Amino acid sequence: MKKVTLYIIPGVGESTRSKNYKEIIRSSQKLGHKVIPVNIRWSAKMDVSDFISQAKEIILDDGKNCFVLGFSLGAYIAAILAPKKKIAGLIFCSMSPYFKSNLKDIPLSAKRYWGKKMINSFKKYNFPSYIHKRGWFLIGSEDWDFAIEANKHFYKNWSGKKDFFLIRGAGHELKHPNYIKQVKKIIGKL
Repeated sequence: MKKVTLYIIPGVGESTRSKNYKEIIRSSQKLGHKVIPVNIRWSAKMDVSDFISQAKEIILDDGKNCFVLGFSLGAYIAAILAPKKKIAGLIFCSMSPYFKSNLKDIPLSAKRYWGKKMINSFKKYNFPSYIHKRGWFLIGSEDWDFAIEANKHFYKNWSGKKDFFLIRGAGHELKHPNYIKQVKKIIGKL
């Protein structure tokens, strides 16, 4: 049996100590996987570059049996790190759509939520192209329409082997039972 390492990057303001992440961690560990939480120090004094740097320090170049699961901004961070790390695959859960090419279409309410500093930091990053790693793309059917369309676009442009899952009944949350069930199925196949 191959030894799998799974890094988990939670969404902004979240921690892998919450119930939903603990459930995913326990399920993965029962399969014999080594799980490494990537808990970001979320601070309003920082921007996305600071969050990416924190994750980059934790995620090692483990190679062919290493996978990264990210939720929301955690998935965004995983995408940015994908070309820079020797990893086998990525599980993108409700990836934030704030890549440079999408910013012109982001509603004003989202721009206000993030603030000028964060929006300006998002301008530095494009969704990576020509990544030949395994990719799983998941998003809730009740998520923000713009995010769903953006995630479909990311999936379409992913160069490696890939799967897309629209999670019925789930919004922008990794705690919905259908979401957890699909994540566990993917982890079971690593």
